[in-house]
Amino acid sequence: MTRLLEGRTALVTGGSQGIGFGCAKRLLEHGARVTIVARTVSKLEEATQMLRAEVPGARIDSRECDVMVETDVAAAVAAAADDSGRLDIAVSNAGSASPGPILRLTDDDWNFACRINIVANAFVIKHAGLAMRERGGSIITISSVAGFMVAKWLTTYSTTKAAVEMLTQCAALELAPFQIRVNCIRPGYVPTPGTELGFSDALKQRCILDTPLGRPGRPEDIGDAVVFLASDLSRWLTGQVFGVDGGMGVKLNEDFEDLARLIYGNEVMDDCMGLKRK
Repeated sequence: MTRLLEGRTALVTGGSQGIGFGCAKRLLEHGARVTIVARTVSKLEEATQMLRAEVPGARIDSRECDVMVETDVAAAVAAAADDSGRLDIAVSNAGSASPGPILRLTDDDWNFACRINIVANAFVIKHAGLAMRERGGSIITISSVAGFMVAKWLTTYSTTKAAVEMLTQCAALELAPFQIRVNCIRPGYVPTPGTELGFSDALKQRCILDTPLGRPGRPEDIGDAVVFLASDLSRWLTGQVFGVDGGMGVKLNEDFEDLARLIYGNEVMDDCMGLKRK
């Protein structure tokens, strides 16, 4: 396998599990030295051991960090940088929020969602950007298909994830003079420890049915997109939002299958749809 990130340094927030873990794994496989950060030390230690086992020779470090605390983020960036203070890649993945009816949402609900999904991303962009100013780099934020398509009863999460995309675009314009590229990945349904706890079986099945490619995503699917955006393959891309969602974000208007069958016939349509006629 071609190692696209040999010799580069990377920071991944929320890297102890789920999408963050998958991103860290792919970055390691492509030769980057990766520092994962999260709030729970035991999960960080477990993730670090797993990554070393799954990626032989991996240069992996971990650090306790609350991304909602700016001094923690600044220290994490410094820890992830090389001896000269250079950081090449920052994946701002940490995020959260709870469902709830808008008529019952409290100050605490909104403050937490805004702090972890907007302010924390801004802290990562700020301090990663400061570390990248001399030689450029790539900052990658993670939003959600829920920030693009309305998710009923998930107002705080959807609203703040939509804000992540605007934050990304604002940062891309401001940091472009330093050759710092800032892009966003918008995942679809990717089972993680969080979704396993909060999603009913019926909701999981609906998410899969709403995904045209017919399967849930894997953390490594997001990691592959991160590698692309972190590498020189995307050297002329900035301020973009990429849906990595199995097609979930494709908006359906009307289905004209019946009309097409009238014109082309059932046999042709069944063949085009991958259906076997009995």
